[in-house]
Amino acid sequence: MELSMRGTNSIRGTTTQIFILNLDRATQRRETMLDRLATLGLEAEILSAVDGSVLAAADLPHGTEPGLSPDEIGCYLSHVNFWKTVIQRRLSYAIVLEDDVITSANLMNVVEEVIALDIPFDAVRLSALLQVRGIPVASLPGNMSLVLPTKPTSGTQGYLVSLDGAKRLLSRLAIPKQPIDVALDRFWKYDLCIPVLFPSVVEEDRLLESTILCRIRDTYRETVIRRILHIAEKKWRKIVVFFMARRLRKYGLLNRH
Repeated sequence: MELSMRGTNSIRGTTTQIFILNLDRATQRRETMLDRLATLGLEAEILSAVDGSVLAAADLPHGTEPGLSPDEIGCYLSHVNFWKTVIQRRLSYAIVLEDDVITSANLMNVVEEVIALDIPFDAVRLSALLQVRGIPVASLPGNMSLVLPTKPTSGTQGYLVSLDGAKRLLSRLAIPKQPIDVALDRFWKYDLCIPVLFPSVVEEDRLLESTILCRIRDTYRETVIRRILHIAEKKWRKIVVFFMARRLRKYGLLNRH
């Protein structure tokens, strides 16, 4: 796991590190991302992404889903390495970005506001490929909000993680059993608190072709039983998210008094 240091970003007297996941061979993407952040006065550290195409079966964690593509496995393990880095360095908070994104100029201001809410999140997704639908749990300046999604939002272009959250993510999601964005979409199944920021402050650069493929790929054949199970899961998800949102709102109210 090769790291290239380019500095840190200060928030409220603490240091919030930005990491960029980047394949070693993708030099142009690396420089483009660092330059984009530099124009915003931000610095980042390159975290070498895992190249799934060179991994042997013996290199994979036991229990890895055999139906995942090499790119999906590499993408997943890259995010696992990010969580491990946060834990090893004992970073209170950290941001990870993929190397094909565009960030809003107010990225760090928004992150500061999210941290100031002092709610017990594991991660906050700063991007979403699909429409965000769910239960708002906190309001932020500029008509922004944190939403616990009741439907998949997809994508891992950028998210904020807490130290405790990195530990919980690693303890629950260390093994690639599904694409990484699907795993985060199913936060409610793993007792993880992962709201989504709306509107997003990180978005995919659609002019670039992805070098780390990690998109939901539905390859199974629909059956009556699977359809019934899917409907039941959607209803169960709404119930779990409802009670999780209620706890977060209650925590936020108590914390403000």
